[in-house]
Formats: sequence, C-alpha cells, structure tokens
Amino acid sequence: KLRGKYHISSGINAEYGGLLLCIGLASAKVTKLTDDNRDLVLTGEWFIKAYAPWCGACKSIAASWTQLGEWSLDKEYNIAEIDITAGHNFANELLVTKIPSLFHVKNGVWTSYSGARNSDAWKKFLTGNGSEGLEPMPWYRKPGSQPMRILSYMMGFALKVQEMHERLTKQYNVPTPLSVGILILLPVIALITLFLMVVYFVHIVLGKPKPASEIGKQQARKRTLSTQPAEPADNSPAGEGTKKDQ
Repeated sequence: KLRGKYHISSGINAEYGGLLLCIGLASAKVTKLTDDNRDLVLTGEWFIKAYAPWCGACKSIAASWTQLGEWSLDKEYNIAEIDITAGHNFANELLVTKIPSLFHVKNGVWTSYSGARNSDAWKKFLTGNGSEGLEPMPWYRKPGSQPMRILSYMMGFALKVQEMHERLTKQYNVPTPLSVGILILLPVIALITLFLMVVYFVHIVLGKPKPASEIGKQQARKRTLSTQPAEPADNSPAGEGTKKDQ
C-alpha cells in the first residue's frame, strides 16, 4: 500500500511538474520588455500589452494573451508585454492612462489598439493589417522620442521622491511637514553645491577673474595712452645739431 501510494504520488508530482513546465514554456512565447531589450521593437511587427500585476482586467486577459503568443510562434508577429509598475523608463514613455493598454508597432510606427479584448479579435487585427486603419502616434508622443524621454525621467524622479517620502514617514516616523521640507531642501542644496563646483572648476581652468574696479582702471589707462599725441620724430642728421650749437 505504501509503495502504491508512493507511485501514485510520484505520478501526480510528475504530471504537476510537466504542467508547470508547459506553463513556463507558454509564458516564454510572450517577450518581457524592459529598458534593456526595448530596442527589439525598433524592427519587425510587435503587439504589446502594458499591464500591472494587481489589475483585475489585466488578469482576465492574461490567458488569451499567452494563447496569442503561442499562435504567433511560426509567424512574423511578436507578442510582448511590459509591467508598468516595475519602474522601467520605457513603461513611463508609453504614457499609459488605463490598464491594460495595447500598442501595435510596425517598423517604428506606433498605434494604440482599442478593439475587442480576446485572442480571435487580436489575430484578425494582426492578419488583416488592422493597424493601417489607425492613426499613428505623432513623433513627440512615440516612446523613444526626446519629449517622452524627458517626461519619463521626470516621472521617475517624482516616483523616487514619493518613495523617499513614504520611507521617511513610515519607516523612520518623520512628521509629514518635516518630510516635505526635507524633500524640498535637498534639491535646492544639490543645485547650490553643483553651482559652486562649476564655479570652482572655471576658476581652476580660466583663472580667478579680476575685480571690476581693476578692469575699469586698465581700460581707462588704455584710453589715455591712445589719446596722447605722438612725439615728432627727429629726422635731422646727427652732426647738424652739433654745428649749430657751435
């Protein structure tokens, strides 16, 4: 009996392990986009899902998205997803206003998908070139453009400030007004320090600037010298003056 239980248990474990392996392989059909591999979307055709792990609507389409990834294995379409809560600059550049959000990219042309949320609709969208009927993103709105990169850095900085505020108030029990004051003063101190470092570097490279009074005196001396009449040159022979004196 014990041996039979062992064999049954082993079979269940093997079957469960195989199921986990299949799930792992299936999830590998969907590319996980990060800041490190974001350049992948610059070439080819991509269908991207922006999601958050806690989002119920994102969870409801997760299985269909995995099915779409399996379906695309022998095709030219690339299925990907990005976690907007992971702190990636690429996710910030997408400027997601609702989740899940779906984006289509083909040869650098970005469009937003707003159709049905099921694998059949997505397959029809991809095979029927559905992106051609959508309005492309303007250059300043596309991820990777300079405006989006600047906005991404600003959003990342704001998130860091929020994290520091929560750490000060929750972990170190700092009062909220004091925490806000610290977070306001820190950038000011950093800017002043940076300015002083630049001034010090300029003094080392170019030398210490002269006082304004000394510069004024030098300019006045030059003007005086330039206005004085030049002395006439003595063109007489050297011995002529000696004869007249005699």
